[in-house]
Amino acid sequence: MVQFIFPKILFNSMKIRHIKELLDTMYARTWKISEPADHMIDFARTLKKKAGAILDVGCGAGRNSFFLAQEGFSLVGLDISANALKLATERARREKTQCMFVMGTFLRLPFPDGYFDAAFSSYAIENVSLQLIRRALSEMKRVVKKEGLLLVTLHSPKHWRFGQGKELAYHEFLTFQMIKNSKVEIVTHFFDREEAERLLQDTGLKILSMREILRIDEKQRAHWIITLEK
Repeated sequence: MVQFIFPKILFNSMKIRHIKELLDTMYARTWKISEPADHMIDFARTLKKKAGAILDVGCGAGRNSFFLAQEGFSLVGLDISANALKLATERARREKTQCMFVMGTFLRLPFPDGYFDAAFSSYAIENVSLQLIRRALSEMKRVVKKEGLLLVTLHSPKHWRFGQGKELAYHEFLTFQMIKNSKVEIVTHFFDREEAERLLQDTGLKILSMREILRIDEKQRAHWIITLEK
């Protein structure tokens, strides 16, 4: 089931529209990836202690949503990309998997306070400025129950993209990507351990685990994998 929700912020922010265009293009290339991210397997084990309704923030074409649904959780996936949700819905119908997919932005989650037992964002909320990451974390915290679990990924400065483009602030850079023959602005913030810990503590979240992972394909990619409790 796909429910289309269009918060006003989707249309009031030019940067959010640009991100949507980028994601629509990206998911057209990556939707065939069916395996979950490696860290989601560990998160599923942790969730077994608090099974229930889980929110996938920035679900894309649903690779992690489908994995957790198959593990027995009730999954709601949210994304700003209509193309991603279309692909996820088609897969859900094809595989007869019970997932709900909702169109929306992680800057204003269209759910009531304390609605979910857990929420996660895998390679999603990290792709905006520090200010917007802070807002996304606050929204994720809001929709999770007390003592509920969260998982987020954040860029590490060891990522190959660190230092690329125009520096806007400390560890924050503006780069461009060509989308449909137009230059689209991409703002990325990179966190060292101390800054990430400070951000999460300021948001009022308890850090349960935090590790840095490096992955090298064509270039080195580096992220923090962080499990939290409200």
